[in-house]
Amino acid sequence: MNPFAKTASGLFVAVGPKADSALIAERICAGLIQKLEQNPAHILDAGTWQGAVQMVPNLVAGANTSQKLSQTVPLDSLATTIAEICSGPYNSGQTPNDLTTSITSYLNTYGTPSSFNCLIVDQADSIQIHMRLTCLSVADGAEPDDFGITSSLFSASLNLSTKQMLSELAQVFDRFSPPKNQPYYLRVIR
Repeated sequence: MNPFAKTASGLFVAVGPKADSALIAERICAGLIQKLEQNPAHILDAGTWQGAVQMVPNLVAGANTSQKLSQTVPLDSLATTIAEICSGPYNSGQTPNDLTTSITSYLNTYGTPSSFNCLIVDQADSIQIHMRLTCLSVADGAEPDDFGITSSLFSASLNLSTKQMLSELAQVFDRFSPPKNQPYYLRVIR
């Protein structure tokens, strides 16, 4: 990593089946993007992302964890390592390959940042939306291929099984359209 080119980046990932209209997950991403854009000075601040995500109504079973990892990672594997941290382990305990591959591709296209926020809003399950926000930083180690990765994780779910929940989410997010052709937004079909 070039010590003179430290960058911060953010990525929103909406996961769900192919659909004719926008999924709730896509609209949530769009709403949170608009919320974050209101304060450009803090748009990539991890605390700002966490605050925005926690404003989604009716989040259930929110969990916060922090972890510090010190790994010797070759530069060409750094994007994959970051993607694996962001995408897993997931609800089933497995890391979804499609998410890891998509995030790795994004990082390889735009460069590996020293600070990275990644929000995954997964609506692959028809009655629940799972949200996973990972905020991490990558620091150069003593050796050229030694990177220290510090990350914090917030995960929560939304239960879509009641009409009241769907109505509340519609009131908040139906006015938002998914971003089109934006480098900070990925749509993964599952």
